[in-house]
Amino acid sequence: MTVKVPASGGASGSPRRITISTVMESADCGTDIDAEAPPAGRVADVTDQAARQGRKHS
Repeated sequence: MTVKVPASGGASGSPRRITISTVMESADCGTDIDAEAPPAGRVADVTDQAARQGRKHS
């Protein structure tokens, strides 16, 4: 998901504040599955990148 924050909030030129909510529904919790993690080369930890992006827009 990509969220583009407006550059300014109007006449005052101050940034707008936005709030995003995500709702996830879970079903069949506790059901046994047979799944394997993807190879290390196909995953990435983007926690720091997301935090930096959030600070840019706050």
